[in-house]
Amino acid sequence: MTASVRPTVSVLVSSYNYAAFVVEAIESVLAQTEPALEVIIVDDGSRDGSPELLRQHYGTHPKVTVIEQANGGQLQAWITGFAQARGDIVALLDSDDRWNPDYLQRIVDVYAARPEVDFVYTNMQLFGDLDEPMFKPGPDRDLGLSILLNAYYHRFQGAATSAVSLRSTLMARLLTLPPERAADWLSRPDDCIVYGADILGAHKVYLSDTLVGHREHGSNALKSFGPSPLRVYRHVVGSERMLEFYRQQAGITPRWLRMAKAEFRTKPAPTFWELRAYSWLLFQAPMPLTKRIEHWVGMVSHYFKSRR
Repeated sequence: MTASVRPTVSVLVSSYNYAAFVVEAIESVLAQTEPALEVIIVDDGSRDGSPELLRQHYGTHPKVTVIEQANGGQLQAWITGFAQARGDIVALLDSDDRWNPDYLQRIVDVYAARPEVDFVYTNMQLFGDLDEPMFKPGPDRDLGLSILLNAYYHRFQGAATSAVSLRSTLMARLLTLPPERAADWLSRPDDCIVYGADILGAHKVYLSDTLVGHREHGSNALKSFGPSPLRVYRHVVGSERMLEFYRQQAGITPRWLRMAKAEFRTKPAPTFWELRAYSWLLFQAPMPLTKRIEHWVGMVSHYFKSRR
């Protein structure tokens, strides 16, 4: 794909018992200044009238496909919907969130200009029970590659579902989790996409503008985890299984730690935290101490050069 070609976008919406919000979410897609190729809505066994509502509003819309499935969780909804997707890019949207009108245009600008980029995510504006940005103001960032960082350090480099987009070729690799692992992700499967993308070698870019509205309300999936140590621990166990699957898919072994300096240098403007993290990774590498020190000096040099 040349830089002059605008890639097409399939919008994948998972919906479960959000009849109060889902139409607003879909309308925010249809109002985009960069039209989507298609909108695929997967209703995951809702019992609140959502399927009827969606058929009423979009049953004859030429760009909207409504799929109904028995309740299997959000990751299974993505698997079902992605099987129908035709776009070069997949943009994910939760059915209780909404996009600013220029969201797709902004992310497609990145993919069109930079064919090497695999994954773009943006800042979000919380609304509803809260009114604040999800992330502190700061610059856009090219995060480079983070294979080792997430294979060994587990740093979340992404956002909630509705601000995440990725190339379809990458999505296809991420959705190869076996059924017994996919069953761990009835909710919060954005963890699989965010961590897995790094481990599989995705080149990520972050846009700091709040281009997505993330609705805060009493039924947010994340809120159910806080007061439940049992759910938190099960999530941790599921996360470790998921990470191990992607590590095996990528063929990562401790010998890869010798490439810590090379990976660090893919980041045009690394942070001090990243310097510390990659220093820790480097000093676990199976190589002579003198070589580790030599690589560390190169990392420090790259860090200070990027600050000029």
